[in-house]
Amino acid sequence: MPPKAPWFARPSDLWSVLLVGGAVIAWNAVTLVRDLVRLLPNQDVQVDVLLRGVPLDLPIGPGGATVAAHVDTAGVTVPDMPPGTYVSALGAAVVPPLATIAITVCVLLLCRQMLGGQFFSQRATRLITAVSLLIAGGWFAWFGFSVMASNGALALVADPAVLDAAERPMSWTPILAAMAVGALAAAFHAGERMQRDAEGLV
Repeated sequence: MPPKAPWFARPSDLWSVLLVGGAVIAWNAVTLVRDLVRLLPNQDVQVDVLLRGVPLDLPIGPGGATVAAHVDTAGVTVPDMPPGTYVSALGAAVVPPLATIAITVCVLLLCRQMLGGQFFSQRATRLITAVSLLIAGGWFAWFGFSVMASNGALALVADPAVLDAAERPMSWTPILAAMAVGALAAAFHAGERMQRDAEGLV
């Protein structure tokens, strides 16, 4: 009786991975188009601004009573953004879905290769390295565009005192994720080298 194929090598698993990846790509493509349609007219556009440390009364109490709170982000409507703010708002909107689509494509290519039984190879190492760079680069680009768009929008609608008091939220999660994926790429590179050495001894 021939040995049973491993669970990760069945065609049904490949199709499952491809379907999930396709859904992620389609969802992000829809998000990208929706945000572009919202931003391109540059008329009464809602821009997310970074406001950590700024108090805000929210009508979330009993009967709609206001409750003192602190928010990290808020959406403000800007009637007509200047070119710098406009480009930054576009960048902050398009970078996350584009980076997510690129990362998903790399993961799908990697899964397809692994499901074919090819684990340690130059292509696998390059794909994992690309995922690490896309995570870090995408986050840095998004954060830079978001800060510039936020500053530009607040300069148009906010009190300068509020603008001076606002802090910029900082998350280290994407950086740590990029470092973890980079470490995985290094492990795959080491496995690739060991595999070549083992093949040379045969």
